[in-house]
Parts: sequence; structure tokens; C-alpha cells
Amino acid sequence: MCSMNNKMVEDNKGQLAVALPDHQPMPLVTKLLFYAVLPIALPVIVSYKFITDKSYRVTTTNLYSLVNGATIRSCANEWYFQDVGLLSKLWSLPSAAAYIQKSTNNNVETPLLEYQVREGYCGSATQRCILKSLGYPSNSIPDQKGGESKPELWCEHVKQIAKESTSHNDDDDTSSNTEIETTIVRGNEVTYDEFLHKLREGLNNPNCRICCNYLRSALTGFELTGLWKFHPLFFMIKLYGGHFSPILGLVEQDMEEEKDNPFVAIFDTNHKYNGAYFVPCRRLYDAVSSIDVGSKKSRAIILVEKKIL
Repeated sequence: MCSMNNKMVEDNKGQLAVALPDHQPMPLVTKLLFYAVLPIALPVIVSYKFITDKSYRVTTTNLYSLVNGATIRSCANEWYFQDVGLLSKLWSLPSAAAYIQKSTNNNVETPLLEYQVREGYCGSATQRCILKSLGYPSNSIPDQKGGESKPELWCEHVKQIAKESTSHNDDDDTSSNTEIETTIVRGNEVTYDEFLHKLREGLNNPNCRICCNYLRSALTGFELTGLWKFHPLFFMIKLYGGHFSPILGLVEQDMEEEKDNPFVAIFDTNHKYNGAYFVPCRRLYDAVSSIDVGSKKSRAIILVEKKIL
């Protein structure tokens, strides 16, 4: 299974004590690709596409505007981002408590969440978090891997993993005779009200979990200042690099005028963000509505529901 060390995140800021991943050095070939080949090739490719492809030019301009705006108004700089009071409310919600395993013998609580072991493994890490929370045994779920880059592929794989897990654990009442159904809700195919309704619907269903495929930089911005944000590789990652993480719950805002804009709690599978954080639902809607230049489709939330056969 995924190798984790014994060092735990300090639970002094309202976060779950989720094990940090073991350090995995970047392979030499990958280093050469990222630090030698891509910095030279990307400016040429991006420039050519920007000049010759109107759709690419419009999409890139919109993405830059979105991320640059988030740099000015980064959710990471707001009071609510990892507020201890909001985190306390979060862990009392059934939708978030589903990611905590309680031992019947000694009342020990174990997080079912885990961080990605390396860059690009966020989709696989999210699959493991969600399936474990739905009762599928951890030892029947494959180790993290890369390649989960599109919602359709993510759905195909999570259903296959659940099917294989069930077939290998016929004596396990929790996961036997079940199957996984997935529903992709793309940001630009629904209104904001419909998006919020789907979130509430999924989180209120004890047999449902929500995976979020979003542009994180639409929430936190470039996160570096100066000319760094124009470095070809950094520029590409921040504008085009989608991310997968589980959504844990909704915490309502106190202000009456923000009743239709609750805080959405996301457990970021990248340990550098130190666990769960909150973003206003309208900001998340924008991040999910952002276009993936590869597929030319918007990103999405994915409702993952365990059905009894």
C-alpha cells in the first residue's frame, strides 16, 4: 500500500492528523524534462498556439484573468481559509466525519484521508480517500499512481477499483454486493444555483462522496510574485494544471446576504496546503467552471455514490 512515515501533522490548528507522505525523489528523466526540455519547448508551443488558435487564445486570456484576479484576492489570505472555528464545525458534520474511522474497541479515531505521494497523483489519492470512506478496505485499493487527469477517466477507474475491491472481499459485508455510480457535473453546464444544489444533495447523502476537479490557482492565485509567474513551466501549471481533491462539507456563513454562498471545505491532497481549507462556494464555482485547454471542456465536481445491488 502507499508508504507513509510515522510523522503526523500537528493537530493544533483544527486539522486532522493525516500522515505525511514519504519523500519520493524525482526521477532523473523527469527532472531533465521539467528543468531542461520544457522551459525551452513551452514558450515556442504556447506562442504558436496563441497566435494561430483563436479558441486557445481566448481561453488562455480568460484563465490568466481568473488566476491574476485570485492573486489579488487570494482565498489563502482570507480569515476563513483555515479558521479553527470553521474547522471545528466541519468535523461535526456527517459528510466530514465519514472520512474518520472510529475503532469500536478503544475509541481511537483514524483519518481515512491521505495526501498524494508525488505531484500528479492527486486524482488517485482522491480515489483512495473516497473509497475508504465508503467502506472499501484500504488493502484492496491499489497504490496511488498518475494518469487521472480527466473526470471521465477518473470515473472509469474509480468504478473499476470498487468492482475489483468487492470481488476480492466477498466476506466483507461493508463493500460486498455494492457498486459505484458516478455523476459528472461540469461547472459551465449548470447555473450556480444548480451547482450549489448538487453539492448539498451529494453531501447530505450518507452513501455519496464528492470529488472536485478544479483549477486551484483560481482560488489561491499565482502564489509567487515578480517574473516567476511568467516562467514557462510555472505559467503552464498555474493556468492549465487542474487538481483533484475530496469535498468534505459545507459550513453556512453567518451573514444573511451570504446564505446562498456557504463555505466549501476541501481536503487538499497536496500536503503543502496542510489539510482542509474553506473557500466561498461562488469562488469554487468559478474554479470548477474554468476550461481545461486539453479537452476544451470545463472542470467538474463528481458525485460518487455507493449503491446496494
